[in-house]
Amino acid sequence: MGYYDLDEILADGQKIPCRFTISVPGLGYLENNPGKPVIQNTKLDLPLWLAEILAICEIQSEQNDPKEDPDQPTYFIELIQPDFYSSKIINAIKTNALKIDLHQLLPYFYKLSVKWGSMFNDTELMAIVQEMFKQRACAINDYSSDNNHLQLLNSEFGLQLDETERMLFRQCIESHRDLKTWLSS
Repeated sequence: MGYYDLDEILADGQKIPCRFTISVPGLGYLENNPGKPVIQNTKLDLPLWLAEILAICEIQSEQNDPKEDPDQPTYFIELIQPDFYSSKIINAIKTNALKIDLHQLLPYFYKLSVKWGSMFNDTELMAIVQEMFKQRACAINDYSSDNNHLQLLNSEFGLQLDETERMLFRQCIESHRDLKTWLSS
């Protein structure tokens, strides 16, 4: 993975919910109001690359609200936990990870999970996602070891794979093919 990795760029473009903590003049185009300000407490879905930057940029203000703690920093936005990390989805993953339609949920689920988990140091989420990946990777490997690889792609499970799992499937097919070639020589 690198700077020019297309999957990484597409994962960074996934939109996540945010709430503006201050009014920002001139950013109305984000909500289809060009030339207007984004008002404080407005909720918008922003691409991860933009939300990540705005969430860590501290605002220096000479006019502090007397109700607020002057030592508490103010940021442009506050990130809101996306629906794909809701307790309903997490419980479904814990129950049966093989039944989750990751492609419909989020095509770059694993890549975004790594970014989200590292931003918030969410070890519980990372452990759940890691366990899900292990279970699904075993099923992907089982399908790729068969001679009929199209069986996975046309199956219900194959249509539910996210982009990382699809890449893993292609690599498993190549690995099994190389092993067969090596064993036969």
